[in-house]
Amino acid sequence: MIRLFLRVLFATLLIASFSYAADNAKVIGKDDHYVSYDNGIVYDEKSNLEWIVGPDKDISWNDAKKWVESLSIDGGGWRLPTIEELKALYKKGAGSSNITPLLKMNGGSVWSGKTQGELKAWRFSFIEGHEEWLDRSHSFYDRAFAVRARK
Repeated sequence: MIRLFLRVLFATLLIASFSYAADNAKVIGKDDHYVSYDNGIVYDEKSNLEWIVGPDKDISWNDAKKWVESLSIDGGGWRLPTIEELKALYKKGAGSSNITPLLKMNGGSVWSGKTQGELKAWRFSFIEGHEEWLDRSHSFYDRAFAVRARK
């Protein structure tokens, strides 16, 4: 009887632990394989990546990089995403920007960490579903996301 009680207790605690991010944030939303927490982190169960959406305003690549480097949410370790990681978020017809509605943004493109020379950087357009390079000072309709592997 005690063993059964301990098994049930362990299973309950194990299940409950999946309802919280590393800093005990609570789950506030779920969409397919994405889980949103009240600390701003969106976890992708499929890729094991955690995402944070930057300020919903036009931002240059340089400012996006500075913003990501300044993040200390849940222990830090954030970076700009790769083009491949951004492509994996693209889902035609999802939300208002072809991306899970849990990653809320009104912009059309998101900067990646990939650069080309001293002046250019790559971004992914969620409106058109493709990558493109632009001048790093460009900001119109561009947004920043931060990403890291789940700890």
